[in-house]
Formats: sequence, structure tokens, C-alpha cells
Amino acid sequence: MSNEPEYLQRLRRSQERATRQHPVAESASPTAGLNQQEVEAVRWARELAKGTDLRSIRNLAGARFAALLRLQGASGVKFLSLEGFQGREPLLERVKPGATVGEEVLGAYEVKGGRPVTIATDDAGQVVLKIGAPRPGANPISPERMIRKAEALAHELAKTRPKGGGGAGDRGRGRR
Repeated sequence: MSNEPEYLQRLRRSQERATRQHPVAESASPTAGLNQQEVEAVRWARELAKGTDLRSIRNLAGARFAALLRLQGASGVKFLSLEGFQGREPLLERVKPGATVGEEVLGAYEVKGGRPVTIATDDAGQVVLKIGAPRPGANPISPERMIRKAEALAHELAKTRPKGGGGAGDRGRGRR
């Protein structure tokens, strides 16, 4: 016999029945279902947030650009959100100064290229996106592709290698 109240026992039993009927991963990570480039975008956002937790990740799957935003909730608490955008124009509309109240754009990122994007305004007041250098590890090459590239390079080098020896690497070998 348990010391916990009856209502807690019933609640636990109903939760166990629900999980048996609809099994769902208990600790589903926010990056589940994202490809390697999108996971790298989440990693970039966490680095930019400097330890502050991302409260939401929206529309990142299949997005070309992402923006890290500091939003103010209805209760007045500020939180960070990572939002994905399908193209350059929706990103420009979102990051325009004065487009929304209570939001601050902390940074933008090109998901497919793995490059951070700086947002600036020119003299005419137009928003300009400047794409930076790719982050290391943002576009990993699969091992199979690396092997194919190495084999193709070896094949090309074999074509240009001099026949019959006598090359620079042959000096001093076999001549006695």
C-alpha cells in the first residue's frame, strides 16, 4: 500500500495508460528531425546566445536562412527564439528596423552555406545582408564522398605520373 493520495495514484495510472497507447519519446530533443546543417545552425545560435537557453526553434527544417531573435513575452519576460526563413526576402522583412515591437535581432545565419550573416543598413535606409566566411564543420563531407574524391584524385595523379621510374621519388633506389 502506497502513502500517496488516491488522486495521485489515479493520475499516474492514467498517464501510464496514455504512454502505452501513444508511445512518444520522453526526451525528444529540439534538433530531432533536422539535418546536419540545421543542427549546426542551432549550435551557432546557442553560441551566440552565450549560455542562454533557446526557448523555441521555429520553421528551421528546410529553411535557407535563420535568425536569432530576443522576444518579449506577454508576461514581460524576454526569451530567445531561432526562426527559419525560406528565402532572403522573408528574412529582410522580418529584420527591418521597426517592423515589430519588443523584438531584437541578435544575428542571422545562412543554413545551407553554414555562414553567419551580418545585418546592416545602408545610407538609403535599406537593409543589407553581408554573408561571412563559412564556419568550420558547417558542411561536413560524408566518408563515402571523401573516398570517392580521394580515388578520383589518385586516378588523375596516376595519369600524370612519369612512366618507367626515374622520378624524383625514385632517386637512390634500385641503382647499385
